[in-house]
Amino acid sequence: MSPRRALLIAEVALLRVARDRVALFFIVALPLLVTFTIGFAIFRNIGALPLGVVEEDRGPLTRELVARLARSPVARIERYADAEALRRDVRHGTIAGGVVVPAGYDEALRTGGSAEVTFVLSPTRSAPEGLRPAVSAIVADEAARAQAAAFASGHAGVGFDDARGLVDEIRPDARVTVEPESVAVMSSRAVYQGFSYPASANTILFIFITAMAAAGGLISARKLGIDRRILATPTSVATLVAGHFVGRLTIGLLQGLVVVGAGALLFGARYGDPAGVAALVVSFALVATAVGIFLGTVLRTPEQASAIAPPLGIALGMLGGTMWPLEIVPQAMRTLGHVTPHAWAMDAFVALGRGADLAGIAPQLAVLGGFAAVLLPLATWRLRRVLVG
Repeated sequence: MSPRRALLIAEVALLRVARDRVALFFIVALPLLVTFTIGFAIFRNIGALPLGVVEEDRGPLTRELVARLARSPVARIERYADAEALRRDVRHGTIAGGVVVPAGYDEALRTGGSAEVTFVLSPTRSAPEGLRPAVSAIVADEAARAQAAAFASGHAGVGFDDARGLVDEIRPDARVTVEPESVAVMSSRAVYQGFSYPASANTILFIFITAMAAAGGLISARKLGIDRRILATPTSVATLVAGHFVGRLTIGLLQGLVVVGAGALLFGARYGDPAGVAALVVSFALVATAVGIFLGTVLRTPEQASAIAPPLGIALGMLGGTMWPLEIVPQAMRTLGHVTPHAWAMDAFVALGRGADLAGIAPQLAVLGGFAAVLLPLATWRLRRVLVG
């Protein structure tokens, strides 16, 4: 095999892609468009997140607490009749988080007792992380005022409501706590927050879809006789196969760089350890390239590749957790999802986002390496067979 000739073949493949406007749209423009859309959807309402509120207590202190929450610049109050409806909407992502004011809240504060306000959140979404500090601060301040008023009322012989107007300078430790409640099963592999998850998911999704769509290019080269003319020169089948692999792999890596870079530069996505991210992108690109090459040897026409590859890539991405975190689906679906390389790649991205380094994602990289070890020889064998006839 001639490495120089293989690189030349890869270069020619890259030049063909660079001159194909449709291919460039799917490789560069579409991933960026999706990245922008998701990024703006996440951050556009960062100053006014929907916060559900359930008032199990109807006292004036409860009304004052809710009024203060409504005046907060980070929250947009939506009232709920019962806590179960609130939990359901938080779980489904309809609202960013929720607050349940318990029955007896007003009486507990008036008598100097303790109360517990429940903050309902989903572990797979980023919005509650912005809400919780604001909610906690408001609840704590209300608790401090109430406790001071109760103290003044008990020792100065004035009514509780009158005492509340005299306690702005009294700030004892609050006795109302905000108890976080998760409405989804949160595993030890909790999804990291903000735009980082969708940015990572887009990287995996588009590398795979583009690699599969490349099957059409392989079929076209075969149909047009390009591969036969190359083999008519002093070029071995191994060199031609290597050239195809290097070209397709380079496209996948460039696309990964585009999506990762856009997420980091435009929306502050934090992927974690750079060495781990690089190793993960390369490993997954190898797997995706092998799948694309194999598909190009199985399908007969470019039209078949265009019709089959994108839907199949999207379906595998959905199964593997690139459309939504696998943590929110039943255990059976999580197990089934890990039949795909996507799920292992997303597990690695989640681990990196939570602080793991290259060594910390070694198990996921090993599984992806296993996928590549099986698929690369299979794709090579099929491509050799098709080229030789």
